[in-house]
Amino acid sequence: MNSTRIMRRSTTQETRDSGTVAEKTSVLIQLNASPHGGVETHVYYLAGLLAEAGVNVILLSLRQFALNSEWTNDLLARGVEIIRPPVLSKYFPGSIRLGLGAASAMRRLGSRKVDFAVGQSHGGSYAWLRRFLRPGGVCVWQELWYGVPTRADRYGVNSTTPPPTRLSWRMRFMISRMDCILAPCQRATKNLRDVQGVKAPIYEIAPLDKIAALPARDRVYDPESTLRIGLVARLGYGKGVASLLKVWPTLNLGRAELHFFGPDEAGRCEQLARDKGLGRTIFFHGVFPRAELPGILDSLDLGLMLSFEEGYGLSVWEYMACGLPFVMTDVGASAEFTSQNPDGICIPASLEGIKTGLELMAHRLRSGLTSRVRLQKLHSVAFSYERTAQQYLDFFLKRPSVHE
Repeated sequence: MNSTRIMRRSTTQETRDSGTVAEKTSVLIQLNASPHGGVETHVYYLAGLLAEAGVNVILLSLRQFALNSEWTNDLLARGVEIIRPPVLSKYFPGSIRLGLGAASAMRRLGSRKVDFAVGQSHGGSYAWLRRFLRPGGVCVWQELWYGVPTRADRYGVNSTTPPPTRLSWRMRFMISRMDCILAPCQRATKNLRDVQGVKAPIYEIAPLDKIAALPARDRVYDPESTLRIGLVARLGYGKGVASLLKVWPTLNLGRAELHFFGPDEAGRCEQLARDKGLGRTIFFHGVFPRAELPGILDSLDLGLMLSFEEGYGLSVWEYMACGLPFVMTDVGASAEFTSQNPDGICIPASLEGIKTGLELMAHRLRSGLTSRVRLQKLHSVAFSYERTAQQYLDFFLKRPSVHE
């Protein structure tokens, strides 16, 4: 039976089995949004998916809501309600700012109750969402990391992938108040059980992303080919940029260019490249319209994801969707992405790991051992948007019995 079709019924339509009025499912999602980022990408597609399925969706932010205007306007047009913090609250320190945001949200929501209250990613304030639940409602924490430290700017050029650590007492208290958890990958689930000691039900569902990928075609390289290597991300030390720039002059890749796509706060990474005298083979392209992403990935020969902080690397997901071979650090969903996949490899987050991984993949490209067609087929079978979207519809529309 098609659960999506069921939930599109009007709230005044009678159910066939009981004759009672069927209410729409309602979902409240709290997040701290910024214009660019994996969490925001996921929330945009999740909110749109649920709204299209007939769910009443409310997005709530207590600190800031800076989701890019295109996505914000699209969600509003689809009937998604957005509750932003008061404008003046940004001039107050953290705890006061949270309090003002919560007070404003409670005023806006009034006596309304929802079926699901969802807290997105790290943060200790999600337990308060329980006050908005109907009887039998479900309070959910969606973990989009996997227990590693998330202070990305402390990532130095010699860092290695850190092991998962116990979260703060505030985070652990919040988790203890959740009815269930959505985890992005196998590693996150294992961390929640073995390191954090979570007893609540865990549902393993990847974040959502969607891309209109171009048809993949395999390419032929030779020793004289110029390899266009790209990193698509919100640039920063937490993404491994400093390590990559340090290693770049030592790499034995043949002719190669390095291209960065994404916001570079205060131009720190571009300045670092200039300071190292790397201007001739390194290019920073800045922020780009998302509609251009398939073309950008099609123009590259190798994609990089070198951070230690990803629970589920959406940039790697996008690389695979476009058939772009990739090198990724040993984080989050690396096992799912690279196991028995000759078109992607996993490396340690270290200088030596980056050097070894890029040289190995460059050799594979030039030797004809990679296939964009094969990689795109793997994505369609194991990681497609449609597959993951159905998992979310099943979760929210079938309402898991977490209270039993």
